[in-house]
Amino acid sequence: MSRTVRRKNQRHEYVWVLKDWDLFLKGGPSIRHDQRSPAGRKAITLFHSYKEVTMGSSAPRWYRKVFDRRRRTRNDRVMRQWLRNHDFDPVFEASHKHDANWSWW
Repeated sequence: MSRTVRRKNQRHEYVWVLKDWDLFLKGGPSIRHDQRSPAGRKAITLFHSYKEVTMGSSAPRWYRKVFDRRRRTRNDRVMRQWLRNHDFDPVFEASHKHDANWSWW
């Protein structure tokens, strides 16, 4: 299912998107761009692009790869420890599709 179909009827609140964060974080006044101005359209475009990170989005690819590699390494260590000592009770970490995303936020 494409992203367009998923978000077809979604409504957005652009108050935080249109705020001039560069000026605000430097101690300047809080200015909000007009939605139809070039700066406002650029901010909205960035918000809707894949470059923008939101709470609804997933963790970056590099983080998911590192997270999954660490889990596999821990499970491999437990397996090797059990192979050396059969009295050891192995406890593996089960993988879930969204574990990395949940730990990212």
